Amino acid sequence: MKICLVDTRHRSAAADGAAIYVPQLAPALAEAQRVTVVTVGTGPHEMPGAANAIRHVMDRDRPEIMHLNNLGGVPLATVMWAAGNHLPLAISLHDPGLLDTLAGFNRWLTGRVGLVISPTHDLLDQHLDRGFFRRAIQQILPYAIEPAPPPRPRPVKDTFDVFFLDPAMSGEARRARLEYTECVILPFLRPDRFLVTIQEAFQLGAVVIAARAGAITEMVRDGVNGILVEPGDHAAIDAAIRRLQDSPELAARLRAAAVETVRLYDMRFHIDRLSDAYQQLVIASRTGDLDRPAA
Repeated sequence: MKICLVDTRHRSAAADGAAIYVPQLAPALAEAQRVTVVTVGTGPHEMPGAANAIRHVMDRDRPEIMHLNNLGGVPLATVMWAAGNHLPLAISLHDPGLLDTLAGFNRWLTGRVGLVISPTHDLLDQHLDRGFFRRAIQQILPYAIEPAPPPRPRPVKDTFDVFFLDPAMSGEARRARLEYTECVILPFLRPDRFLVTIQEAFQLGAVVIAARAGAITEMVRDGVNGILVEPGDHAAIDAAIRRLQDSPELAARLRAAAVETVRLYDMRFHIDRLSDAYQQLVIASRTGDLDRPAA
């Protein structure tokens, strides 16, 4: 199958999933499919170039599916217009960006999308509640993460290293910091923007403390593979840190469960499920049947 992945080149620290997902997805998907990646700008002066890039790919590669990422508003309209009316469209949700600005326009635009892919039920439900994607195939598919060596042994030491995640940090800086910390605390403001960071923390052996909110509860199970606190409860964070400091056994148990959890986010499994969803989209677009229940 010929797939065209479209993403923006303006990756922000807050767009945790989008910034990491496409660069990892493209080479993994290319092992079984023919993949073209198109990066487009989002500024008004960049729209002609975006349209030309999409048209060039359409003429040269004749993709069977276009998979959109991190696009909304005028940039999304430009890409869809250049792709034409007959190419099956898939879109991955990475954050509530479609709901934040020009929601009505985005809802109208995405009415032609045949497959919506969301890393969590919570994020998809936010869009369904606002009238998005009612006729699309709906696929819940958590982000995949590439395999990594086992987390390094945790030496016994006098200090307990706690990392309060800074949303402004780049992905590379966050990953480097996670490798040498015992505990990572997600910010209360929009913690669901850091799903990949949670996966990486799990993989690297850091205990996650996060707000009991939205999509976070689909990944972090309180007392099993991490610790959840009520949003805004800073005293609860302090208490959770003290629990971990006072009980190395608890910290070790949470880390072990987190490492087991991250094995569920296998890239091969992700690609298999995504390929199946692509196939459903192609079939549905041929038959005109795009009214499917959520997966």
